Amino acid sequence: MSDRSMSGNERKLLHCLLRFYREIGPGATPALKGLDEETGLERWEISEAVAALRAKGLIEYWELQPAVRLTPEGLQTVLCLPEEGDA
Repeated sequence: MSDRSMSGNERKLLHCLLRFYREIGPGATPALKGLDEETGLERWEISEAVAALRAKGLIEYWELQPAVRLTPEGLQTVLCLPEEGDA
């Protein structure tokens, strides 16, 4: 997947989820509540990024909590993206 096919908000969310993945492990499934502070995005921006990344198959979404997690494809994609400060 091309870096250009993702918005800046989608990239921010992927990088945030990668940090959780590195700190907690592959089962890291952070709740959406609080991700706005972690990413620096507004709640509506998080919702749009989640919907877009979910449609691309890069994250999994659990409605019960609600929470999100990187898929294997999402992990591969975010590892290929430039670091947040480099973009």
